[in-house]
Amino acid sequence: MSSPQQPRQAALSNVFYLVLRRMRFPLVLIVVVYAVCVFVLSLVPGVDADGNPTPGMGLFNAFYVISYTSTTIGFGELPAPYSPAQRLWMVISIYLTVIGWSYSIVTVLSLVRDQGFQSALKASGFARRIHNLHEPFYIVCGCDETGLLICHGLDRLGLRAVIIDLNAQRLQELRLEGFQADAPMITADASQPQTLLDAGMCSPHCRGVMALAAEDETNRAIAVTVRLLAPGLPVLVRLGNPLPEHDLGVFGGDVVINPFERFAEHLASAVSAPYHFRLRELLTGLPGDELPEELHPPRGHWIMCGYGRFGHLIREQLEGAGLEVTVIDRLHFGEDGVDVQGTGADVASLRAAGIDHSVGIVAGNADDLKNLAIAITARDLQPDIFIVTRQNRHSNEVLFEAFQHDLEMAPSRIVAREFLALITTPLLSRFLSLIPQQSDAWCQEVFERVSRVNRREIPEIWSESLGEAEAVARTLRLNHPVNVGNLLCNPYDRDRRVRAVLLLVVRGEERVLLPSDDFELAAEDQLLFAGSHAAADHVALTLGEQDVLNYVRNGPLPASGGVSRWPKAGLKRRS
Repeated sequence: MSSPQQPRQAALSNVFYLVLRRMRFPLVLIVVVYAVCVFVLSLVPGVDADGNPTPGMGLFNAFYVISYTSTTIGFGELPAPYSPAQRLWMVISIYLTVIGWSYSIVTVLSLVRDQGFQSALKASGFARRIHNLHEPFYIVCGCDETGLLICHGLDRLGLRAVIIDLNAQRLQELRLEGFQADAPMITADASQPQTLLDAGMCSPHCRGVMALAAEDETNRAIAVTVRLLAPGLPVLVRLGNPLPEHDLGVFGGDVVINPFERFAEHLASAVSAPYHFRLRELLTGLPGDELPEELHPPRGHWIMCGYGRFGHLIREQLEGAGLEVTVIDRLHFGEDGVDVQGTGADVASLRAAGIDHSVGIVAGNADDLKNLAIAITARDLQPDIFIVTRQNRHSNEVLFEAFQHDLEMAPSRIVAREFLALITTPLLSRFLSLIPQQSDAWCQEVFERVSRVNRREIPEIWSESLGEAEAVARTLRLNHPVNVGNLLCNPYDRDRRVRAVLLLVVRGEERVLLPSDDFELAAEDQLLFAGSHAAADHVALTLGEQDVLNYVRNGPLPASGGVSRWPKAGLKRRS
């Protein structure tokens, strides 16, 4: 495995190699010119004050004279007035050194302008920044709209990002974004192993790699590279068209997201079980954002406009939910599954698809303007129809907001939100996988409980490992019970509860959803919480401080010492 030092040393070696290769002849030329000028001047005879011949001035004096002459300082004829022969050689030396320096300067300017040298310098600077990065960071490979949203999300959560993208213009635009922390960036191919090594993949501070390139092959190559060179490092991959033979699960169970497939599942879930959809939106949102709106897509006849990858998945999921779907498409008309020839932006194709008795329509083309045209036409023909639009470019968001659709599908936002949720709280993926097995009434109850803990805003989601909690681990080793209710007590007033909900307890292969307050915890348990930022601090304090844990378990000590009064004093300081 490559050490974190090796990429930095390799980048510096590339710079030195280019300098030495391009400057080798100019440096040799200058050395030869100076050596000849000094040696000859040391031998040329001079004259004394009476005009009598004298031996040459010697190597040291000749070196001194050539040195101040080549730098144009001009001290005069030292150590004595020169003879005509010496003056002649000085004239020759002046022109020889000027030619040597001029050639060297032109070579240096040419080297500075060389694209290879500039790339090596940028790589060296990038490697130096990665070497000096001593806090947790994530490598973002590909910074299109999805990558931009993820970088903003990481920055908002106080996490660092290292960005790799082939598009230099895109990186220049990214530097203008208002990030709190300056993210190291490099223009390079993330599918190359050396690029990921240079980006700090093997650094002990690297927490994961996100493969968000436009090409699926590049993302697969990134996943394979990370799995082989940095085993155990989390990899999150976006794939538009995953194939069975390229299943990335064999490389360690990486998280693979197909935004089209994920949205199709969400839409079908919103129709058949609205709170399944809404709870997932709540848990994968950014803390502090507004709660997801309540959606109730109607059951009945739906129209799907566009039958590419997205259209195939939407039809499959909606029909799986028991809905009738009619597909409109011009390019794929004649293929199995396409019912009406057209785009859906014209009245004729919508009427042929049965818009008069339809309850919903999905505008799912790769062209944003076409999708908006479909939505506008459908709204004119059927004002009460439920409209789902697909937004492909984030720059068109103002247009989609102006239309006021019922549900919007933005692939970049789907991937960004889920990736951010999973990298900040890996345990969340286990909870999300259990949601489809629950009833919609159960999801509604959980949604209501979680939505109340953070003043009707999306709460923070965090996880705790009891094996790493000193106070709890010590207490459990003494066979003293610790239950869920203890952790949810306010550490400054045990009669109050923190604004948090314990969503999941993972104990080996066992999964316990929404455990009760009297559920006793074990040393190997992993816990998933949802709550306010203050609640996260309170739970961490209880887990890590023995006195606080004893207080929430047993109450204050009978003595009137500082320990018995500390929680109340702490409450006053916090309020």
